[in-house]
Order: sequence, then structure tokens, then C-alpha cells
Amino acid sequence: MRRKEADIFEGLWDIPGGKLEEEDSLFGGIAREIKEEVGLDLIKILLTLSTSKFIGSKREHPVIFRNIYLCTAAGEITLSNEHSEYLWVKPEELPNYQFPDDPDFQSALKRLPVILNEIDNKTDYSKIY
Repeated sequence: MRRKEADIFEGLWDIPGGKLEEEDSLFGGIAREIKEEVGLDLIKILLTLSTSKFIGSKREHPVIFRNIYLCTAAGEITLSNEHSEYLWVKPEELPNYQFPDDPDFQSALKRLPVILNEIDNKTDYSKIY
């Protein structure tokens, strides 16, 4: 999705995301954010692509934990008013798009083509010990 008029990352490409609300479960929060931003229904969280902890810029959220998940979803795309357009692209085409300059996010995007070639979306990787 391309972000439009925003405080940060205006005009850059991005993926659905946001903050968990206090009452959210992990699945519920991810499902809510995906629904709000692109209108899709979350089916399954396949695996964690990245996890990081950093200092936030807002006083009420001094420490932020961020995870990037690979998920499956279904439905029709309906963009939120935060985005101007969306595209479906092949993983190997991702370098052709400008995403936020974030090392964890960039690393996850770089590994995505390899992961998608190796993953079986019927396996629940969260259950592997």
C-alpha cells in the first residue's frame, strides 16, 4: 500500500500494521489492523519474520516491541483513508518499491522471497518446538 498524507512515511510503500490495543489478543489485534487498513480478513499467522524492541518517540509509549508477521488473509481489498493505492507484487519485485528506511523491516523484505519458496502455508510454524 502507498501511504498518503501522513506524519511519517508519506508516499512510501508499506504493509498493513499498527498497535495492539489494551484489550487485543495478538491474533485479534493483527486481524483488526488488517481489516482497518485493507479490508481483508486474517486467516492465519504463518510465522514471525522479525521482532525488535526500540525506544519510542512518545512519552506514553517509551518502549516499543514490534513484530512483523507473515499471514494469510482473504476478501476484497478496501483501502483505508491512510493509503492512496495498493499493488500485488511478486517478492522478487519488492526492491523496485520504496519502503520505510528501517533495518528490521528491510531485512524481513529481503528474506521474504527465500521464505516464501520454502514455506508450506498448511503448516502451523508457531507449534514447532
